[in-house]
Amino acid sequence: MTGAPTAPAHPDAVAVLRTAQPLVWSFVGDSVTAASWHTWGGRGLSELVQERLRETGRRRDGVVNTAVSGWRVHDLHDQLDVVCLRYRPDVVVIGTGLNDTRGGADGVGEFGRTYRDVVVRLREQTGALVVTQTPNGTLPTAPSHVVEHLDAYVAEIRAVSAELGTVLVDHDAVWQATEVDVTYHWLGHGCHPNAFGHRALARTFLQTFGLWDPDASRTCRLTIP
Repeated sequence: MTGAPTAPAHPDAVAVLRTAQPLVWSFVGDSVTAASWHTWGGRGLSELVQERLRETGRRRDGVVNTAVSGWRVHDLHDQLDVVCLRYRPDVVVIGTGLNDTRGGADGVGEFGRTYRDVVVRLREQTGALVVTQTPNGTLPTAPSHVVEHLDAYVAEIRAVSAELGTVLVDHDAVWQATEVDVTYHWLGHGCHPNAFGHRALARTFLQTFGLWDPDASRTCRLTIP
């Protein structure tokens, strides 16, 4: 295990797990959320979360991952009914931002407005707990639009979360506070986490939900370089 900083548990995230009824978890977003290709068959974030839920006794919870490689927040906005709302989720986890950097500095405002609208629609139409996430950290070998503009999009996600009071899983903060020679081993590409990277993402996510317990969990004991 690395010496990465610990993410604080969020009270709303901890509270939802006290619900006795089975929950439906919807993971939506881009290729990182989809956990395709660069994991080489390894479990991604949503699968690791689902396994941890099983370990805690939440075996009837359903976890649905409908993330699509290449998607930006406007894709999610336009197809929210198909990829999320039809499942009537209790918890929605949004993972977007990396591809949105293609909009450059001029696109940050529109990104934020669309992101806000997605959160509001989710709350109005499902009553779900909305979980916003900052993207993972990247390397200098990531696409230039990511390297040049990711910080601005991360800041906008944090602003949306603060304004609307969502649960924020701040992956970027953890990756930025971790040595680059460590996070290098978490990436299968300049900006795509590999299986180790998804374990690092899951660690931050589970810490936010108060579920990180390496002493009691096999999932939490998986190797993270």
